[in-house]
Amino acid sequence: MELILTRPRALYYAEIEALMEIAFPPEERRPVETQRQKALTEADFRVYALTDGGCFVGLLTCWTLPGFVYVEHFAMLPCERGRGLGRKALQALFAAVSGPVVLEVEPPADELTSRRVDFYRRSGFVLWTDNAYLQPPYRKGDSPFPLCLMVHGALDSGRDFPRVRRLIHTRVYGQEDALVSY
Repeated sequence: MELILTRPRALYYAEIEALMEIAFPPEERRPVETQRQKALTEADFRVYALTDGGCFVGLLTCWTLPGFVYVEHFAMLPCERGRGLGRKALQALFAAVSGPVVLEVEPPADELTSRRVDFYRRSGFVLWTDNAYLQPPYRKGDSPFPLCLMVHGALDSGRDFPRVRRLIHTRVYGQEDALVSY
């Protein structure tokens, strides 16, 4: 498994945009032009093509923030799921970055969301359930929605949650401050 850093108009970027369209509904991603602009101008934002044997199999976008890496989007091609490639992609990410890794997940409320949380747990993530977390909207007029944070590495939910939430909300989502209540 390889993580290949890419940019708009570069190798694999068109495949990444196509997968983003099918893997995430509009409210869970930026408009295409905004995403391209971030990929070109934000020094802390990375867009990776995931390849296996030289073939595109998925995408991972992340932000290098003070004290942790935040995975914003992670998806495998539907035809590649169930082959262990997602686990390999996360292992490659852990080897490539230093420090803890944080991501957002839907609360485990049904079979699909529970399976997703279990996948991340098997990869070494811990679900932070002690803290109410809202994902800010990507588009003006959309509403925030409740998610949970999962963490791989040495962060403590009691001590680190307010700082982690504030950094994600302000740097990634462009909020003036963290959203703190439902």
